Amino acid sequence: MSEARKIHKAVIPAAGKGTRLMPLTKAIAKEMLPLGRKPVLEIIVDELKSTGITDILFVISEDKASIPAYFKDYPGLSIDWTVQKEQTGLAAAILCSEDYVKDEPFLVALGDALITPLDPPHATTRVLDCYSRTDAECVVIVQSTPKEESFRYGMVRPARWDGQYFEIDLLIEKPSPEECPGEYSIAGRYAFDPSIFDCIRKTLPGAGGELQITDSIRLMIDNGRPVWGVPLLGEETRRDIGTFPVYYEAFVLLSRDDPDFDEAKQPGQTHKYNFR
Repeated sequence: MSEARKIHKAVIPAAGKGTRLMPLTKAIAKEMLPLGRKPVLEIIVDELKSTGITDILFVISEDKASIPAYFKDYPGLSIDWTVQKEQTGLAAAILCSEDYVKDEPFLVALGDALITPLDPPHATTRVLDCYSRTDAECVVIVQSTPKEESFRYGMVRPARWDGQYFEIDLLIEKPSPEECPGEYSIAGRYAFDPSIFDCIRKTLPGAGGELQITDSIRLMIDNGRPVWGVPLLGEETRRDIGTFPVYYEAFVLLSRDDPDFDEAKQPGQTHKYNFR
């Protein structure tokens, strides 16, 4: 890995209201919902730590003081936080990190998106590797996604493969199946050169009337800046903890991996799960 392009800092946007998990999120931030013995956010923090990240910034709303309180003096990491006063889109949340990032490349991990399996080497490691080994100014993790589901995600088009990575020449946020540029959706992990901040400032409101980071990355491509994609492989899957069905599924999945889970079963009791 090129030392000059090694990423040490990560930004975790966690300011969203969690409206699809109401009324539960009236009592607790969705990023702090438990998955087995840990909250969602701690699982993501541990993921980033396993990849070599040493410094993390949380971008939170004013009513999420529980997040910096929980991670105060977290072992092995330098953790800071900033408040996003108005939630106007992911691009706006990332822009809040500019003073923290300064002129360094950085990683972004969405605070409500898990990528399983969690065991190292985690899929996010390949994002850092791709950023280091290529001329990319942006790298995104992507997942193969049916076109009929494209309206839920930012979708990308591969232009040129280089081993296990590919360069991207087009991104569209939440396109209709007819407009979908390809079969890969952005899956919640990004590596950025600081040049992304200028592109965010030039980004106009897009899908949902918000500043979409997909549109900012598209500006990078339009300006001739290289953008690369890293596909999830094998059983690797993105899980957005933003709806009750996915939250339930993730809770059971991670609880099942708890070493005490089998001991907790009653004699003769069996458990059957159907995870994709």
